[in-house]
Amino acid sequence: MGNEPMLQKLFGRGRRDAPDTRRGPRTQVEVARDGLAAARASSICVASGKGGTGKSTLTASLAIPFAKAGRTLILDADLGVANAHILHDLHPELTLVDVVEGRCAAIDAIVSAEDGLDLLSGGSGFSKMAGLSAYELHLLSAGIEKLELTYRTILVDSAAGLSAQTVAFAAASDVVLLVTTPDVTAMTDAYAFLKVLLRRNPRCEILLVVNRAMDEDEGKRTADKICEVSQRFLGRAPRPIATLPEDRAAFRCTQRRQPVVRGEPESELSLAIEDLATLLMAELAETRPRGLGRNLMRRVAWAPDLV
Repeated sequence: MGNEPMLQKLFGRGRRDAPDTRRGPRTQVEVARDGLAAARASSICVASGKGGTGKSTLTASLAIPFAKAGRTLILDADLGVANAHILHDLHPELTLVDVVEGRCAAIDAIVSAEDGLDLLSGGSGFSKMAGLSAYELHLLSAGIEKLELTYRTILVDSAAGLSAQTVAFAAASDVVLLVTTPDVTAMTDAYAFLKVLLRRNPRCEILLVVNRAMDEDEGKRTADKICEVSQRFLGRAPRPIATLPEDRAAFRCTQRRQPVVRGEPESELSLAIEDLATLLMAELAETRPRGLGRNLMRRVAWAPDLV
């Protein structure tokens, strides 16, 4: 008893406040609560209403500066027709197809692209992946939820179009980066994607990138048109964040199977993407990560048949 004041001085509390080290194993509720409180990766879904806007090329290059800032995962959500691995010259033996079919866990399908950067491929040549059941999406969600505790950022390379699972990935992400071009069909499809996404998640944080613009003025005109129409008919507009230039460096590097920021780091496009990455990191710094896998699981809303 005589040593109690000294113990209080050294450790800041007396025996009455000390934790009980004799307690048994943690309950399932305590384990679940700790899992919910754990830090999770921030997520950005790079999306477009139309194919051919440069979405995958942009994701591949954004991943490089993000990986320098902290461990990053590219999740290729273009399920069944994935190509993100090509842009990093990778040949994954396992993909999300194997995860869905129960042959492996999501963590087993991860391949390393370079230091600090991993990739999880959606598989190529599997038509069934384009229309997964609620249970199959639940399996993917659970696998992603386990992974996101080990990454700082997850970049989702989304499929083009308006399928339910494409929109679900976007709605579950912390930030959606909507990619369009000045082409009128790309602008129309970007608006259509925005309309469907806002129905699914009205509070979604949506940033707009105009890719393949001839100059800043063309990029601004394109963004202004999309924002004006969106505000008028949807009551909300995406926030323009960047214009990326038309640059043949993108084509040359794709042919060499490498991100443009790696293959031609001094090109106009590479420098613009580096600037965009800096802006996105600042956005994420102000956003509380919700957990892509957990959020996706909620949106899938699968429950076992107990009948």
